[in-house]
Formats: sequence, structure tokens, C-alpha cells
Amino acid sequence: MTETPTTSSPADYGPVQVLRHTGLAEWQWDAATRAGLIPPADVAGRRWSAAVADDVAARREQIVAAVGDEAPIGGNRAAARLAERTGLAVDKPDVEALADAGTLAVAGWYKEWPLWDCKALDAVDVDQLAAIVANRQAWTAASISAWDAPAYLGWRKADFEKVTRERGLRPGRANRYAKADLDALAGDEDLAEQLRVDRLLMAHQAAEYLEIRPTDFKYLLAADLIAPKTHTTVEITRYRDVSVPLYRIGDLDELREHPGIDWEAAHAVKAGEPSPLRHLARRPVDRAAVIRRWVAELGARHGIEVWAWWHRGAGRWEIDFERVDGAPTVKEVTKAIAAHPHLKAHRHEIAVATEAGAAIRWARAMREPGAAVILDTETTGLHGYIVEVAVIDAATGETLLDTLVNPGCDVEPEAQWVHGITDAELADAPPLAQVLPELLTVTHHRTVLAYNADFDHCTVVRHARRDNLDPAHLGDADRWSCLMGRRSDWQLRRRWLPLGGGHRALGDCRTAYDLLCAMTAPAHQPQAARR
Repeated sequence: MTETPTTSSPADYGPVQVLRHTGLAEWQWDAATRAGLIPPADVAGRRWSAAVADDVAARREQIVAAVGDEAPIGGNRAAARLAERTGLAVDKPDVEALADAGTLAVAGWYKEWPLWDCKALDAVDVDQLAAIVANRQAWTAASISAWDAPAYLGWRKADFEKVTRERGLRPGRANRYAKADLDALAGDEDLAEQLRVDRLLMAHQAAEYLEIRPTDFKYLLAADLIAPKTHTTVEITRYRDVSVPLYRIGDLDELREHPGIDWEAAHAVKAGEPSPLRHLARRPVDRAAVIRRWVAELGARHGIEVWAWWHRGAGRWEIDFERVDGAPTVKEVTKAIAAHPHLKAHRHEIAVATEAGAAIRWARAMREPGAAVILDTETTGLHGYIVEVAVIDAATGETLLDTLVNPGCDVEPEAQWVHGITDAELADAPPLAQVLPELLTVTHHRTVLAYNADFDHCTVVRHARRDNLDPAHLGDADRWSCLMGRRSDWQLRRRWLPLGGGHRALGDCRTAYDLLCAMTAPAHQPQAARR
């Protein structure tokens, strides 16, 4: 006869095991421990011996009767429980007030929020609770929340925080300010006037306050009749912020009394009319006008084209020029800017020899006769093989090659959707083995331009090597140059821009040719000037 094996009881219990053994919830165990109904752990490592665990299990009903069978609840539920029992308008702060009075004790925590024992809540004296509720309601009626206090006074939040900090005024219960204290602030006429005169305005707001045009306000600045009280920083792009001057209303009020200013004339002047304040001081020299004039003089002096534009993203002026015989060096141009009586103050905001200028010079070099060709391919897919190739002369726009190519495999549906070339159209097209000799001939000794050159270069090499063909000079990445990257430099963009062609090889080549022609002049000057 086989004996049934038995499982022996463990010698001691951990925190989870002892709860399972006794049938108590964790909160019941904690409450009973605080009440002295359960002894502390008597085995090292916060464990309980079998004897203690068995004793607690045997007294489970007694313990539950003492601590209850409802888990502790949060402040809002505790207030609702008290309100239901007493008929009073109990709120969460009233529960906390009971704890402050010693009537309730925290029975546990949920994250940073206290939990309250249901039996203790049910034992709360109604008269005591009524007094607490009445006291809280009276305080609420006689106070304003810190959030609403500035609006109560009609002040800006920053002014309110400044005054309360300086005067040591602090909120009371529930982060609320006594209305009496706020009314005292509102009744302080000297304080109100000080806040008014200390208020800060930006330049256009200051002009509106004085009832004059922004251009007239600039004459007051140039004459040193008004100066900023301080500056603030304003973010204008993700990559750049600027310092903005702020003007004090009290200083603007004093300016109204200046004997040398004809305020009646300043208020009456209309848009487009000369400023009646221009006699006070000469306006600062306009930086843009000085730069454009200096650029024209530099070009005339050396017989070269000099370009200038404002780079909004970088927050600076950029200057570049032709690199031909007789042209100055970058170092000489930089030195001339530093020596100019008006430009030297802005020399740190003027860049010489820029990426946009390099793109213009590159485009001009590529359009020299015999220097380059423009190539484009259409493919079976993103990592596929050639189905069409075209090449045109970068100097003249003449078509040098335009042909379909049988790829030896199917065209992927996504690619066909883009360029519209079908497998049926390619059935009678020549393979790359027949096209490659002519392709190598028309690109021989030329820089090969492509819009996204990496893609077209990799496509040609991939297809040639698959068919055991030698790509010759087209396999050399240094013989290729990317029109897309140069275009981003030319247009002062951080990202690459789509070509916008029709996704057929010859049409895309012609679109790229038009772009290359446009790139021989700055992209950031008026069209008329470029022509």
C-alpha cells in the first residue's frame, strides 16, 4: 500500500506568505500591528515564526472585528462617507483637519496621499465635524485662492508675486489668501501707482503708450531721451532667441514732460510723413542699407559679382563673391569689414565665404562647356535595377541619351505607380549590356550630376555588377556630385528638398537643368536683380 506524501509546514513565513497563511489583507495586518494585536517579526529578515503565524491565524476573527473588514480609503471618499452619515457638506480638507485635531490617524498611504480607516471615520463625533466644516466654510467665504488672487486685485501675476514676497504675505489654509489682506493691498494707492509706473513695455507697446509711431520712438532712442530698463529673452525659432529691450512706464511718463518734444505734432503726424522728432537725433545707420551699398562698391572696385543676403535661420548677414583673377581673398574681405566705420560694429553678425556662395560658384563651374552632365534613372524599386536612363549636357541642356532599359526582372507595383513604366513596355527594351557603352561615352571625362547622386550611383553600379558588367568611371563615387545637397545650401535650408519633376528620366533631367541654371545666381535676392 502506497502512502500519500504530506507537505510539512514551513519553519517561518515571509511578508507575503504570512498574509496568505492568516487570511488577512495587508492593511488589516498593518492596522493590527499598530494596535498591538500582532507581534513584530521574530525571525531575522522580517519574517515570522510558525508559532506566531499560527497564533495570528487562530485569532483572525478577533483581529478583523477589531480593525474592520473595509480597506482604508482616500480623502475624497472619506469626505463623501462622512457627508453621507452626517448630512454635512464635508470636503477633503475637513478630513485632514480631523487628523490635525488628533481625531483621525493615517491608516496607510497610496503614493503620497494618506488613507483613512473606515471604522475611525464612522466613529467621528458629529458636533466636532460640524464645527470643522463651519470653520472651513467661513474661511472659504473670507478668502481667495492663490490662483485667483491676482485677478481679484486686477493685477498681473508677476506683480502679485513680487508684492507678496516683499511684504511677507503668505497664504493660509488650502493655499488661500484672506480677502481682508487682499483688500488692504487694493486700497493702497501708493502701491498701485508704483506698480503702474514700474510696468515694463516692449518698444512697440511703448510707442502706443506715447501715442506715436514706432519710427518716431526710434528717434527718441537715438537721442538718448529714453533707455531700456531691462531686457528679456524671446525665442524666435527652435534654434535662436533674441534679447528684447523693455521700457518702464514711469520713464515714459517723465518723457511726456520733456520741453524739447512737440507732442502735439508727434500725435498728429500721419503714416508716410517725415517724423517731427527727427531733429532730436539722427537715426542710426541702417545696417542692411550699408551692407548692400558696400557690396556694390566692392564689386565695382574689383569688377566681380558680390552677393549678400540675410540668413533668417542663422540670424546673420552672409556675403560671398566670385573667385576669379583680380578678386580679393576671403581674409581681405573680412579685414575690410572690420575696418569699415559702420560695418565694424556688426562684423560678428556678418559671415564671409558661405555654403550658399559655394553652391553658386559650384553651379557656375558645372555649367562650363564640357564640365558636367546631368543623369537620372528610373528603377524597378527603391533598391532595384534600371528601367530608364537619360543624360543631358549641363552646359547646353542638349539630350545626350534617353532610353528604356530591360531590367531582367519585374517592376515593383510601388515603383510602377510612381513612374508609370510597365513590364510590357520594357519587354523589347535593350538590356544594360547594350546601353552601358553609350552611357559611358556621354559621361566620359565629365562630372556626373544627379538629384540624390548616391541613389543613382548605387543603382548603376548594382545593375552593372549583377550583369557582370564593368561600370568603369561610373563606379567611382568621386566622379558624381549631388545637386540635391547643393540646392539645400543654396536655399539656406537644413533639409533636402524634392525635385518636383515628373518621375521620368528625361523630364527629371530637364527639371534638374533648370534648377542648376537658377543656382548660378543667389536665391535670396529679388528676381529682377538676379536677371
